[in-house]
Amino acid sequence: MSSACRPYSSRELTCAICRDYFTDPVTIACGHSFCAPCLCLLWEDTKTPTRCPLCRAVSLPMDFRSTILAKKKVLPSGQSVFFQLPSSTEQVCKTHRIIKIFFCPVDKILLCLLCCYSPDHVTHIHRPVKKAANHHRENILKQMKSVWKNKQKNQKNLSKVTNIFRVWEDVLDLRMEMIRAEYPKVCRYLHEEMQNHLENLANEGKMIFQQLRRNRSSMVYIGKVLRRIYGELKELCCKADVDLLKDSGEIVTRGQLVQLYMPKPVDPQLTSWTITGMLERLINFRVYITLEHRISKYEAHLFEELRQLQRSSDDQDTPHHSASVEYTPSWATQTFTSGKHYWEMDVGNSCHWIIGLCKESWARRKDMRLSSEGIFLLLCVKADEHFTLFSTSPLIRQYIQRPQGWVGVFLDYECGIVSFVDVAKSSLICSFLSCSFSFPLRPFICYGPK
Repeated sequence: MSSACRPYSSRELTCAICRDYFTDPVTIACGHSFCAPCLCLLWEDTKTPTRCPLCRAVSLPMDFRSTILAKKKVLPSGQSVFFQLPSSTEQVCKTHRIIKIFFCPVDKILLCLLCCYSPDHVTHIHRPVKKAANHHRENILKQMKSVWKNKQKNQKNLSKVTNIFRVWEDVLDLRMEMIRAEYPKVCRYLHEEMQNHLENLANEGKMIFQQLRRNRSSMVYIGKVLRRIYGELKELCCKADVDLLKDSGEIVTRGQLVQLYMPKPVDPQLTSWTITGMLERLINFRVYITLEHRISKYEAHLFEELRQLQRSSDDQDTPHHSASVEYTPSWATQTFTSGKHYWEMDVGNSCHWIIGLCKESWARRKDMRLSSEGIFLLLCVKADEHFTLFSTSPLIRQYIQRPQGWVGVFLDYECGIVSFVDVAKSSLICSFLSCSFSFPLRPFICYGPK
């Protein structure tokens, strides 16, 4: 007898994990076959590399799209491997004394052929029990894949929020340090305003911490619920045809509702607080910058880093078309080697821009990079209708509202300070503190598309 025609043994059709007939079977690299749901649940908390449960061979994480073991190969004759209808008096029509082989989806009961034409059921659409059960089973398998996909998406969002949670304390401390450095420049009577500002910032930080905690807890809870529903769906899928048809409604509906209310990651942002008298103080050091426009093929490295920044501030699964973004870099004719200087640049409605100071040698390099030393820049990057601010030396995200219109830049060469100001709000965006300048600094600006 050829292998194509030989009957398959019960062992060949049984998953080694759940010890039951296969549910959505897949074959992994080593050649062993398992239920797709069983591998999902088994490998979910397994540290890489994942291994075969039988031979312990290393195998790549299972992907629903890479199903190798087809159902026709497992069941060449098309017979069902799931529980058959129990042989009992319940399957025999008490009226006509023949076996019930049809299912009424309206009343959710089994009918014999003659009952199907009775006045109570003649208007209903009836299907053979096996065909109806297989149809429901396929729908359940589809929902299982959807549940698992959202479970993995929820896990990714949980990791994202957890990472933000870990760095948030440092972000808050750095923000407070910048605020403390700004206020001593103001008159003593503003001391009370500084205390209020710090207190509000601390309270705002606590509220954001609470939001992150709630956000993280919601995702942990949803992850557990999705896993539980996934397990229930798997158990439902293995039930007898009659039980599957009777019990599938509530579980399937609950799974659909949970997926409709998936929590999204919190994107924390601090309020921009007005600092009284800051612009009036800075205006005493105002200079007017003259830009000389340059376009060079050597700026490709810088723009590629901007595109990478744009992708890093968004979901990696979302496609981007940033290769078509055109940037317009400009350098000032002036250089500064001492003193205090303040100027303003109009960013308007531009979605991508860079403003700040850099070494004169950096502006002339052929491989300008944001990781270079001696650059003090503020960057605005837009991705998926969201704007994100970054500062360099080192590259750090600033959790502050994006300025619109004019941005002020202040340089105190001797004290080693570079500050960026939202002119419209008279508020601090960020500061480079305790820098050491021993080289000429040149203003730099780069505009992207609006």
